[in-house]
Parts: sequence; structure tokens; C-alpha cells
Amino acid sequence: MALDGRPNYLKAAFLNVYNLGLLGGALTASFATGEYVLGAVALGAEALWLLFGPDARPFQMAVNEADRKDREIADRERVKKLTDGLPEREWARAHALDELRREIERDMQVNPSFKAILLQTEIDKLAQLHMSFVSLATACVRAETYLSATDFKELARSIEAQKSIEKSMTDPAVQEIARKNARVLEQRQATIKEIQNFLARARGQMNLIENSVRLLRDQVLTMASPDQLGDQLDDLLTGVDAIQTSAKENDAILARISLEPIAPVEAEPDDRPRVAGSRVRE
Repeated sequence: MALDGRPNYLKAAFLNVYNLGLLGGALTASFATGEYVLGAVALGAEALWLLFGPDARPFQMAVNEADRKDREIADRERVKKLTDGLPEREWARAHALDELRREIERDMQVNPSFKAILLQTEIDKLAQLHMSFVSLATACVRAETYLSATDFKELARSIEAQKSIEKSMTDPAVQEIARKNARVLEQRQATIKEIQNFLARARGQMNLIENSVRLLRDQVLTMASPDQLGDQLDDLLTGVDAIQTSAKENDAILARISLEPIAPVEAEPDDRPRVAGSRVRE
């Protein structure tokens, strides 16, 4: 795959079973029979093929189609893996959306206005929309898992406890440590709010995808052109792209922080007896 997303036609022209088979067979026959002219001709023909073949339109169309099918298979496998890891309710929603997608594709094929018109672009957009829905559902589950493991009230109490220590203590070193603790906890509090905002946006976008796909299912039989379907799908995908950017940022946040619940922070010293041999981190 090239950097711009298109297949590498030169690589495809060389690394395909037909080209390698013919070239390998000709070179093997040349060395086996001692007819080195045959080998020279084979290499010359190979050079001409690699020079002109990658630019041939039929060859490019064949490579594009093979590449599209390979990406489609890889995407289906990735979506299946993500879907299988979802909770039952989210799995059911993703499965229902996929069924709607298949129904829309079937109706597109029988709509008289769509006949003889290339529909693959719209079909690919529907598949991308379903994949985006599953990705958003996975991100939401991760966010909800973190939020469910966090005691927000305890976090607020921990912040107040550190501020209280800073005010009540006279030792500058103790005050500085308490101040830093409070600052870190406040940053975590702000991070939690970011996750909550992301979760609300992502859930709203998932609902919009479901409702819009149901509407498309009702409309597709009477659409006069696939452009009508494409425009609506483009609007949905634009909104999804913005949410998925937030999803990547949210994943980065969750990767940096712990899922452990917030533990209480006490201002009083711990007077409990220590077990012999235990170590205390200074």
C-alpha cells in the first residue's frame, strides 16, 4: 500500500504469481538448457513489463479491486473481533445495525433508479459506518469501565483533605507535598470530566447513526439516485470522524491512568502497628 492509500502498482506487477511463475520458469529453463539467450529475453520482457505494465489501466483496475477485497476482509475481521468483545447489549445493537446495512444494500440492488449505476462507493460507506459504530461502542465501554471504578465523591474529599493538610501544617515541606497532591488530584478530576463529555458525545453519535440508518432503510427503495444516499452517509461519516478523533484522545488518556478506585486520603498519621520486616516507602 502506498503512502497516499493507493496500492503500489509496481510492487503488484512484480510480486504476483503469474509474473513470478513465468519469469522463474524462463530463467530455470535457460540455466537448465544452457540457452542463455532465453534468460536474456525473459529479463528484457520483465523489464518492459515493469516499465509499462503498472501504468496500464486494466491492470490498475484489477489491483484496486484485489486491494479493496483484501481491505474488506481485514476490516470484517477487525470488526468481528471488536464486536465479540462487546457486552451483550452493545453486541445486539451492533448486530442489528449490520442487519439494517445488509437490508439497505439489498434494496439498493432492486431499486430501478440505481440500476447500471456504480453503487460500490455507497456500499463501502455503509460498511465504514458500521465499523465506526463498533469502534465507538468499544471506546464507550472502556470509558464506562473506568468511570465505574472511580469514586467521584471520594476524589473530591481527597482534594479537600490535601488542601486541609496544606493549611493546617506549618512545615513547608509538608505543605508543598500536600499542594502537589491536590494539584494532581485536580488534574485527575478534570480528566474524568473530559471522559464524561466524550462519553456523552459518543453515545449521542451512536444513537444518531442508528436512527439515520433506520431512516435510510425506509427511504432507499424510493430514492431517485444513489447521490441522495451518499450525501446522507457523508454527513454521518463527517460527524463520526470528529468523535473518533476524541475517541483516540480518550484512549490515550485511559492508557496513561489507572483503573483503580480513588482511595481515601487521611490527614491523621497512621498509628497502627507495623508488621516486622515490612518496608515503608519514604
